[in-house]
Amino acid sequence: MPQPRSFRLGAAIPAAGILLLIYLFYIRSHIANPDVNISVREHFNDDEDPTVFEPPVASVRHSVIRGDNVAWTNDENATWYSISRHSNRGECWTYNDRFGAYQNLSPAMSAAISAAVSGNNNVNKSNRAVILRMGSNQQWGPQFTLHARALVLEAGYLAKYDVVILTHLDMDDGAKATWMQRVPEEFRPLVQTFSTKQVREWLPRAAKFKSIFDQNHLVIQMFMAQNPKYEFAYSVEADARLIGRWDVFLDDVDLEYAYHRKFKEPDQEMPAVPDLVTFESPRRPSDAWPWLEKDCVKHFRGMDNIRASLGVVWGWSRRMTDEMTRLNEIGVNCYYEYFAPSTAYRQNLTTFFYQHPLYCPHTKPSERNSMTKEQMGKNDPRGVQHEKVAVGCTYFFVNPHSQPFWEQWYRSPAACRPPALVHPVKGNFFN
Repeated sequence: MPQPRSFRLGAAIPAAGILLLIYLFYIRSHIANPDVNISVREHFNDDEDPTVFEPPVASVRHSVIRGDNVAWTNDENATWYSISRHSNRGECWTYNDRFGAYQNLSPAMSAAISAAVSGNNNVNKSNRAVILRMGSNQQWGPQFTLHARALVLEAGYLAKYDVVILTHLDMDDGAKATWMQRVPEEFRPLVQTFSTKQVREWLPRAAKFKSIFDQNHLVIQMFMAQNPKYEFAYSVEADARLIGRWDVFLDDVDLEYAYHRKFKEPDQEMPAVPDLVTFESPRRPSDAWPWLEKDCVKHFRGMDNIRASLGVVWGWSRRMTDEMTRLNEIGVNCYYEYFAPSTAYRQNLTTFFYQHPLYCPHTKPSERNSMTKEQMGKNDPRGVQHEKVAVGCTYFFVNPHSQPFWEQWYRSPAACRPPALVHPVKGNFFN
């Protein structure tokens, strides 16, 4: 009769150790290497080109922020300091890392863009959109085309958002057709146009209209009203840029909001999707801020209830845009950079500020936010430390720092940049 085998601990330990090492090596390999290799074979027949679209990857795969907050960006004549939150991704991109993959329109990219275009016509595809906003002065130069390809392929094809290129054109049909010839052919199916006249006709009569510039929230409200399939949309102005991938960036925003929502206070009502996403900390503007309107301050019952934020990249829920339209119906229509944040604050909607890295050529930011937790909205995430948040530098309303940060990167092949949302990037060369 066979004897039962004895269990020897000494023999088990080496085996367990080997298994642990194999597991750690597996995890390490998946962390260190790119984890995206998207086949577009489904867009081809089996006997056709099996080309694979490989999204861009940073060549430097570790943090470049030193202990003294200097960013090792390999610039020859400039030093950049991280003056806000450090990137949660240890990487640094050369300009070629970021846009080299998009230089030539490969069959794989064409297939992926076609998939994004067809998705916009499929009511079941996505209830989220990314709206690239521009005007008739858009040049559609080579560098902007690279940016647009990155946005469409990363936010559209990889992250599964519908991407819409929403363009303000006040011109007749002939001039509009001429303008459309500027747009690279692959993007034309994504273009939707609107005129000032169309916005005025859509706006409820009780509300005052100034201009698209002053009230460009109306464009997003109208878009959401005319496209009921969408529950949420990001608006991205044409002079905003991203270092790092859009699909990764948007996923990071979602993950961080989900974390705050998980640990919300018992008295808070935070929806699955925030009502307003901002990338500059909301603030209480001073009484001397030139964009304030007396009627609007009166409606919001004083300056204590006014909130403002840079509006070049925002996320909007349907609940947010519907509430703003309701206010239009009773005659309220304010300057866009405080209309949405103030509405969210007064109506107890959820504003989520996503703090992202900022870089300056000096150790201090352009500004510091002065808002305390007590001044935040009832249903805003309370874990965000607004009173410590830097403002400005590479994400601001003017470009003394954002422009050289971007231009020096472009002109120096060896220079790299850690992930950053950058605004504004001006000039015909980049647009």
